[in-house]
Amino acid sequence: MTPRPTHILRHEHRVIEQAIRAIEGMCFKLKTGEDVPIKALSQALEFIQNFADGFHHLREEEILFPALEQAGFGQEGGALYFLQEEHLIERELLVKLEFAVRQYRYGDPDAALQFVEAANQFCRHLVGHMQKEDTLLFRIAEEMLDEESKIRLMQHLLQKSGKYSEEGILEYELLAAKLESAWAI
Repeated sequence: MTPRPTHILRHEHRVIEQAIRAIEGMCFKLKTGEDVPIKALSQALEFIQNFADGFHHLREEEILFPALEQAGFGQEGGALYFLQEEHLIERELLVKLEFAVRQYRYGDPDAALQFVEAANQFCRHLVGHMQKEDTLLFRIAEEMLDEESKIRLMQHLLQKSGKYSEEGILEYELLAAKLESAWAI
């Protein structure tokens, strides 16, 4: 069986989940009064900003969503609109997370709890969002897109990496695995 476009996007979700498990572990440590090195928090933030949002979400918005709209799935106020709105909410939550990391770096005594709050809110939202895409959006894509559209979509996903080369993507996958290994509980 040839790889499907939705398989690539699902794989990216699994990589993102590794980083989320690491962030949840960091939150546990911080809540129990343990120190988490700023380097670890910064790496987790960088992963979320660059891989989850700057790479994965961008590919959905620029490649998958337009393909589904072209196939007739995308009326105003529908599922695609809702998923795009969730991407915007995640970006707003990411700003809070970035602020908390910055405050932690500068030694703000409240920063650890701010990070925990922002991270928990962000992770809950992102996990729920990915579950919707895994169970609904990707199934709809498989059902609505004809084979030619799926092949075109696959080609776009394989070539449209923006500033991300295969090596760069692999580095983010390795970073997620490293963070999960070090911090997940």
